Amino acid sequence: MSFRFQAEFRSEITGDRLSGHAAVFGTLAELPAHYEQLARSAFDEALSGDPDVKALVNHDPSMVLGSTRGKTLRLEVDNRGLAFEVDLPDTSYARDLKELVARNDITAMSFGFLPGKDEWSRGPNGRQVRTHTSVKRLVDISPVAYPAYEGTEVFLRSMPDAQIVPLTPRGQLIRLRAARLLREVK
Repeated sequence: MSFRFQAEFRSEITGDRLSGHAAVFGTLAELPAHYEQLARSAFDEALSGDPDVKALVNHDPSMVLGSTRGKTLRLEVDNRGLAFEVDLPDTSYARDLKELVARNDITAMSFGFLPGKDEWSRGPNGRQVRTHTSVKRLVDISPVAYPAYEGTEVFLRSMPDAQIVPLTPRGQLIRLRAARLLREVK
């Protein structure tokens, strides 16, 4: 079987998709009255069914980047936390955000939610720790300058998915993610 593919490698970041983690598990966020953290089960209820979650800039509803209902925002719980991908619109504020992320001026995320079940315990220095075991509703995720949770991240995707087309009688199309292709080339 032979393969024919075209890949373009650039040193500049020109992607139109943000990805990363909007929330991370097991990290303490220091709030004025207590610490807060997320259990691995935190988003199970909020992501069940057909939620309409928005991706916004700094939680500003006038600066929409994408939505789950519009299929321009994809959310998934992984071992680390709440992973996301959002396809950026061609708007002035999205272009501005793209530049800020590319320059590493904005590197973190936040999320807006309605709390569900929680558990309380004592943490460092005897301060109370609120562990969210479930989030009733996830309202939005947002690239922000000052995150509550350390360890969140946002990246600009520099290449769209690469396509590899096998030259077979069936003409099957096999799609490989750009990251996988880059690993194979190195």
